Amino acid sequence: MSLNQRQHTRFSLDVPATIYNKFGEVQETLLQQISIGGCFTDWEENIYAGDEFRIEIELPNKNRLPLSCKAIYRFENTGIGVKFTDISQFEQELVSKIISECLVREGLPIHVDPFRQPSKFIEDDDSPQI
Repeated sequence: MSLNQRQHTRFSLDVPATIYNKFGEVQETLLQQISIGGCFTDWEENIYAGDEFRIEIELPNKNRLPLSCKAIYRFENTGIGVKFTDISQFEQELVSKIISECLVREGLPIHVDPFRQPSKFIEDDDSPQI
């Protein structure tokens, strides 16, 4: 999936999470990029493109947000690109709060809208070029 196929802006943040794969294995990991529609994590063991699994992310109030996921792509020895499946508007808002909390903690601007579509690359823009 290229940047222009993404529906939501991804943020390069280290978000602690727990992965529960289809074999019942549990692994602590970091979500290195996250949006309200998916994430990228360096954990890839026993997860392949098309696999469905669960990720739990800690909320600011210390509760955990369980999200159903599907591995969209896998880079050997690098990680997996993940799409959140069957995610409700409420769950998207909770992910947005997690993103905002991480941005504040890292001292980054908090006036960012996770619901906004990512910007296009100039060469992919059909508008007239000057």
